[in-house]
Amino acid sequence: MNYEEFSGIALFNGLSEVEIEACAEHFDEVEVLTGTELTHQDDFGYAFFIVLDGHVEVVIDHDVVASLGPGDYFGEMALVFDHKRNATVRASERSRLAKMMNWDFQELIEKNAILARRVEAVAHERAHE
Repeated sequence: MNYEEFSGIALFNGLSEVEIEACAEHFDEVEVLTGTELTHQDDFGYAFFIVLDGHVEVVIDHDVVASLGPGDYFGEMALVFDHKRNATVRASERSRLAKMMNWDFQELIEKNAILARRVEAVAHERAHE
């Protein structure tokens, strides 16, 4: 992944090109087909995802509770709180995502306080929804 892929994503607003490049190199690009399950409710979390193209739906107890599109991210709650997944997330159309493994996610938020605050704020907000 590279700077161009992430420069327009709100999560990275205000970071320098060097900081964004450092983040981007820890992500892998993943393309998925409609219906592909990316996370499963009650499983342990192992990855953080950013939607680059397409859309995914967030499902809790068989009910669709949200739709996420380009620039949105998910998977942070299980990693921030060290809990099992609170939702299943599946592609609602062919989608392209950036995927970061847990150990890279932990390193990223330890090294970048801005990202840590943003991700933790969203995780807390989603936990209270």
